[in-house]
Amino acid sequence: MEIALDRVTGPKTPPEDRIKWSRIVIAAGGACNSVLRDVEIDALKKEISELKAMTEEHLKDDNELDEAGNREAQEED
Repeated sequence: MEIALDRVTGPKTPPEDRIKWSRIVIAAGGACNSVLRDVEIDALKKEISELKAMTEEHLKDDNELDEAGNREAQEED
């Protein structure tokens, strides 16, 4: 992509070649964006999984505390 950008902006590049190199820049940019989007989606999926696991663990701990409190209240009755 860097080479293509240099060719597009180079003062010695003829206009017809600039058009060709511009198309290459556009195609390369699209490919880079696609790859970056996939990487970001994978990172977000990983973060969501971690958050789910943390939430489930927190809810499990809360339920255990509630059950222990309920048992103590029942024993007092």
